[in-house]
This record gives sequence, structure tokens and C-alpha cells, in this order.
Amino acid sequence: MEFRAESYLVLEMMLRGARTLEDIADMLGIDVRRAAALVGELASESLVERRRRRFPAGKEVYVLTEGGRAALSRWREEVLRNVEKAAELRRQGREEEARALLRPVIHILPALLMFGVLDLALFDAAVGKLEPEVEAAQSEATADELPDETSS
Repeated sequence: MEFRAESYLVLEMMLRGARTLEDIADMLGIDVRRAAALVGELASESLVERRRRRFPAGKEVYVLTEGGRAALSRWREEVLRNVEKAAELRRQGREEEARALLRPVIHILPALLMFGVLDLALFDAAVGKLEPEVEAAQSEATADELPDETSS
């Protein structure tokens, strides 16, 4: 299966336990139909499988298969290798090459920090000043965490 950043994040989430489509949609900030399509693609590759949870009654969850764990491991290695290479390129003053290398995954790097896949020092070395799309995603997340003062 070809690497896709959203698919990678879904597998990272499932590594930490079974997930519902709603969990996946919330984490990725997408609608449930899009989450179902993503999970369907992963299931068609035998990377995840659907199970019924006993409690709450009959709730469907998705879990990683052994093939999913193997794919996640390969994708992690690829992403980490590219982040390390981007850090090296930045140290050499080759900023544009570093950005081009990270472009496919720049929007998921903050999530990889959160999951503990990526450490802050490597993130800083590879990314430096946050890319505009990462800054926007972080601003959105911060705004979601702030209390709504209009309802007081």
C-alpha cells in the first residue's frame, strides 16, 4: 500500500487500542464518512479489522492486524528517516530541500510528537520555524481548547 499520511495516523491511533470510526474522525478532524473510507482502505489491505465490542453493546471498533503493525513499522522508519534527513539538510543550509522532503508529512508531525514517535529536538532540527499549515493546525487546536467566553 502506498504511504498516505492520514492512513499512517490511523494506524498510530490503533496501535494504542481499538478505535471507533467516531474516534478516528475526531482525531483527524474529518467527517465519519471520510473516516469510514480510510478505514475501509486499510481493511481491504488487511491492515485493520473490525470487531464488535461487548460494552457498549454491539459497538464496532477497529484494531490493527499483524500486517498493520508491520506496515506501521515500515512507515514509521520511512517518516523518521525523512525527518532525520530533513534535519541534516537544514544543518547544511539546504532549507528548500528539507521542506520538499517533509511536505507529504508536515501536517502530521505534531501528532507524531503527541504519540511520542518523534522527539521535540528532532522535530525542531527538521522543521525549524513551523510551516504555515502546521501553525494553522496548532492555532485551531489551541482555539478548540480555550473556554467559550460568549456563553458565560
